[in-house]
Amino acid sequence: MNILAIFAHPDDTTFSCSGTLARWAEEGHSIYALCCTKGEVGTLRRELTKKQVAEKRMKELMAANLIIGVEETIVLDYPDAGFINGPELREKLVFHVRKTEADRVVTFDPWVNYEIHPDHVVVGRMAAEAAAFSAFPLLYSDQLKEGIEPYNCSEVWLMGQLGHSPNYFVDISTTLEKKVKAALKFEATLELLAHLFAPNIDPANVSEDELKKLTKYANRLLRSMASAIGKNINLKAAEAFYVQKTLPGHFDNFQQQMSEMLGNPPEPPKIL
Repeated sequence: MNILAIFAHPDDTTFSCSGTLARWAEEGHSIYALCCTKGEVGTLRRELTKKQVAEKRMKELMAANLIIGVEETIVLDYPDAGFINGPELREKLVFHVRKTEADRVVTFDPWVNYEIHPDHVVVGRMAAEAAAFSAFPLLYSDQLKEGIEPYNCSEVWLMGQLGHSPNYFVDISTTLEKKVKAALKFEATLELLAHLFAPNIDPANVSEDELKKLTKYANRLLRSMASAIGKNINLKAAEAFYVQKTLPGHFDNFQQQMSEMLGNPPEPPKIL
């Protein structure tokens, strides 16, 4: 399969789905990563410019994606922190769903409660819409003139914080190490770990010994998260998703929604 992960900021996939993406890459699927911004606002350091932060985040993203096994990284360069034009973004995402012939789109759940970051909401919503609408030849028909053909994306995998109980769990026990290594490529991860476990460490200037210490903390944190997700389904390490099959212009969820509206419990989750 061709799998397209669409996210807002360079470090967005590391905690939510990098173990799954790494597993799919190992299984021989083609993994594409599309980042909508360069994450130039995502720092607490005052001595850096937005340009410097963006350059740093791009290097971190490329290094992390190399570990995960991403075939191609696409960056759209929208401004960070709430300035993404939704309809314009949807057209670009439809282009990339078609160009990569994405069978599966992985993105944020834009319907999750209490999501404060507007970038996550708009990217998740436009990515889901792009997956559902990329099959229509009369939508953005100028793309056909560029040789970009309509493509029927089969499903959307919503990652991270979810607005619905997960219906898919992926066993990442064999790729958890890659998840940890990818996460540690980002200064934002180091900032979080230092804040939680070692406030005396400067994430911008980490020594080799301090990096070993933060690696230990990263292993502890990410393993505990993966273990907690996998506990109820008897997996040592897992990532959770809410997956929706697609029809042109819709999710293929009518029967499921009607069943739940009538008070029936959701179907048991699938485990991969």
